[in-house]
Amino acid sequence: MRKIMKRVIAFMVCASLLASALAPSASALETDCGGRCEHSPVIVLPGINHSPTYLYDENDDPVTYNGSHIGSTLLILNEAALSTSNILKLVGSALGTILLQTNVGLDKVAYNLVSEIFKYQRCDDKGDHVENLQTKRWDYSLEHMSEEDLDWTYRMVPMQALVNEIGEDHVYFFTFNLVGDPMDSADDLAQYIEMVKEQTGHEKVTLLPVSLGGTILTAYLEKYGHGELDQIVNAVACLDGTDIVADFFAREWRLDDEYLYHQFMTNIFIESEGEPTLGYLINTLLHIIPRSGVDALLSGAISAILDTLMLNCPQFWAMLPSYRYEALAERYLSDKPELKARTDSFQTARLNLKQNILDAVADGVRVNSISGSNLDFGEEMYTYFNIVASAEKHNSDGIVNLSSTTLGATGAPGRLTLADVDYEKNTYCTNPDHNHVSPDNMVDASTAILPENTWIFLDQYHEVGYNDVVLNLAKAIILGEVTDVNDNPEMYPQYNYPCYTQSIRRWKLPDAKRVDQSNLSEEDKAELNAAIAEGEAVLKMTVADQPRVEAAEARLIAILHKVGAEGYENIEVKKESALDPILEDITYAMSKGSLFLLGGGSLIDRILSPFRALLKLITK
Repeated sequence: MRKIMKRVIAFMVCASLLASALAPSASALETDCGGRCEHSPVIVLPGINHSPTYLYDENDDPVTYNGSHIGSTLLILNEAALSTSNILKLVGSALGTILLQTNVGLDKVAYNLVSEIFKYQRCDDKGDHVENLQTKRWDYSLEHMSEEDLDWTYRMVPMQALVNEIGEDHVYFFTFNLVGDPMDSADDLAQYIEMVKEQTGHEKVTLLPVSLGGTILTAYLEKYGHGELDQIVNAVACLDGTDIVADFFAREWRLDDEYLYHQFMTNIFIESEGEPTLGYLINTLLHIIPRSGVDALLSGAISAILDTLMLNCPQFWAMLPSYRYEALAERYLSDKPELKARTDSFQTARLNLKQNILDAVADGVRVNSISGSNLDFGEEMYTYFNIVASAEKHNSDGIVNLSSTTLGATGAPGRLTLADVDYEKNTYCTNPDHNHVSPDNMVDASTAILPENTWIFLDQYHEVGYNDVVLNLAKAIILGEVTDVNDNPEMYPQYNYPCYTQSIRRWKLPDAKRVDQSNLSEEDKAELNAAIAEGEAVLKMTVADQPRVEAAEARLIAILHKVGAEGYENIEVKKESALDPILEDITYAMSKGSLFLLGGGSLIDRILSPFRALLKLITK
């Protein structure tokens, strides 16, 4: 036994020495500029799906399932819950509900199953996560990341163009636990900023909050002020919550027959498959289940998500709009004083955010916000969010309210115009020579706290990483190439548009540059280089031009196919089967017809109803 213990101790000592030898030393992490260059280091405060978090046991050993460390950048699912016995319980309950045309425990079975699936990220009544969850932290710049981590980081936040200008040693990626507390994450950020200052020699940093990162910014400004900050560049930042989460907390949904039995599944399959046929078919099949069963299934699953994942988690409370917090806190937190104290702290930070930002600007901190607009919740992507009651009532980027990402810009919802909105113009912009109304008359940035520094992409979805025009604007702002919307409106207009350049940046252009040109004809070589040049030019655009993007992508694909590049040899234009439109028409008629005949009812129930009436008459 003693020999074994000695070997274990020797192994641990060797391992620790090896780890210390391989880890970057403090001196190795210092930048060459020593804080003397003109660009302050950038710290990305990432979005909801950008912080890898893993499950450990009480001894800090990794917990695995099927040989893999349990963890995720978003939801950490308990795959073991999808056991045969649990699935059979759900199927049995569903079959019983169909046969008896009344709910046979579907709500309870769904609740238990979903609770098990989400159990790893549950929090207690004090707001602390129950399991030992640890978030991966990069205590060094992109320069010292592994190739794998760096590739992942660029996929999450595609900032290569910025990095090319200021260097990987001047960009850092901060992470935080999704089921943590933003006020605690602010403490971590404060320490992180001190580390970055020490490593770079700079006295101040630039913060780049992306989506959910806006909640960390909110907490940080309240607790630590702006003294360490040079710039803040918000990219679709969630600065005052989203009504998607508030509707989820309030259990407010679009459950009318037309939407639930004809539109919901159809929209999901249009997004995932590009066509609605299967969605129409599922709509029809839903009429086998009685409405009581459908409601029970939804109610059980939603209750489980709320109870297990959301209601005890301070970070999810931080995603509520401030104007809806008090009512929901009274509904859920009256018997949880310690948790409420934590969520109240963030609510105070959020209510103070506008003034905190204005104070920062007054002290010389440059603050800009980039947002998307003019979409309903769940429009274009993640269409399942379209089920919330507020879906068509707010102007948003499909995920976060426009008023939240801009701190106050006014947007007309549901494809209305400002003529349909009752609001007070020029709340913050008092210069009569400045016009902050969008060309389509759907958005007015004059009501945002910083109208001269609020940039809005009309019809732009929340995932702005798909649009290099957005990325180029963020880069120009950080580098000081543009100071406000009046600086260079031809090149950087306040109102811009979406274009989808991600496919060119991530795949087509790198594939083209990898082609071995030594065996190409002069004609093919010339076309390949011309296509590459056009692809690079498209990625440098500052004014969106989607037709040009599509033409550049088609040109790259054509030459890659012609020269036989790997993965492009057998590319053919997908031909639509002659049956496809017929099947779509048939399934559409089935979906619409069953809705017309049955409403939200069940086919079986409709068939049995005359017999029930007769039985009732006989037994009187």
